Amino acid sequence: MNVIPIVFNAEFLRRIRSRSYIIATVLMMLGIVLLAYLPGLLANQFTSATRGIVLIGAPDLTGRAKALLAKDFDIVATYPSIEGTPTLAFLDKNKKASAAAVLEHGGAGLKVTAYARDVAMFRGAFARDLVPLNVALATKLSPAQIDPLLTVPVAVKSLDTKFADESAANIAKGIAYGFVLVLYISIFINAQNVMTSVAEEKTNRISEILAATIPPSQLLFGKILAAGATGFIQIALWVGTGIALGPIALHSFADDSTTKGSHAAAVASSLPDQLGPAVIAAFLLFFLLGFIQYATMFAAAASLVNRTEDLGSLAAPLYFPVIGGFFLAQIALQFPNANGIVVTSMMPLLSPFVMFTRMTVATVPIWQVVVSIAVNLVSAYLIVIAAGKIYRIGLLMYGKTPKFSQVLATLRA
Repeated sequence: MNVIPIVFNAEFLRRIRSRSYIIATVLMMLGIVLLAYLPGLLANQFTSATRGIVLIGAPDLTGRAKALLAKDFDIVATYPSIEGTPTLAFLDKNKKASAAAVLEHGGAGLKVTAYARDVAMFRGAFARDLVPLNVALATKLSPAQIDPLLTVPVAVKSLDTKFADESAANIAKGIAYGFVLVLYISIFINAQNVMTSVAEEKTNRISEILAATIPPSQLLFGKILAAGATGFIQIALWVGTGIALGPIALHSFADDSTTKGSHAAAVASSLPDQLGPAVIAAFLLFFLLGFIQYATMFAAAASLVNRTEDLGSLAAPLYFPVIGGFFLAQIALQFPNANGIVVTSMMPLLSPFVMFTRMTVATVPIWQVVVSIAVNLVSAYLIVIAAGKIYRIGLLMYGKTPKFSQVLATLRA
């Protein structure tokens, strides 16, 4: 008699109703909301405290500098000169400005001496904005003559037909990172939940009753199916939240209103292409392949413990490929066709993270995708067979945690 549907139904309802599952799902959704809105809120608070600048110098210099600095700073006051050097009291008096800059016309161009509350936060943008004025003073050229010389027009033509321009490629990288993060968290949480469930049943002696009435292989398969189903529900909620708030997150990183508008338009036009059926299908497929491999290994490891306290030491080696796959995916975002990345994208346990990332940010040869899927299918099959043997014997094995040699003997049986 096939009892997998019964095990699946009981395990699925138990998981979907559990407080920890609901809390983890909601917290992740709230985390996505925070990632979308918090950078913009923090940026507004941060820039409001650092944008205020006082300019000191001849009116012709401060007037021209004020126009150049307006895009990055708020010029709260200008002075032709002051007695002594600016102090913190002087900055506080001028709307709590972050810095005072003394502008002088040196022999070779512009000379600036800045008195800032935080020197680390001041120099870069300020110096960059004043480059046109420095060039004008040094060359005697007019702003109309200088402006075309300060920007070198560079047209980037992609050799990869996947993306039309740099903006689309950057959006794809952001989407790939978000998906890989969800993949990592979902596999990590749900595989760990399977492990904890098996360990609790064994330590509470419930597994003895279950093993006497249900074939262990069907029990294991039902648990993994239930965990996978609840994982898909979590992913749907997390990805849906991310897609809804993705434009807001990218919008908040823009520097000014014009850039924000262009970012929003680029995101709105690119999301349908980047989140097409192929990307969603690849994500779900690699989640399923990765989850089956990791969940069965974690379940097999849990069946060998006699105390839940032993889970950490026994399962620790199983975390390494998950973490390694996630970090390799970060490298794949920048170098999707590097030799090492190509190889790891076709290796079991690692490829669910690496190959999906490559498929999202670059054009991957079809044969590599086919090899990756085939390798993972074969790997999943072998892991399920091996884990099933360990699980079947481990459920009824009590006393000391078995040695590695005993586990190998079980696999050879």
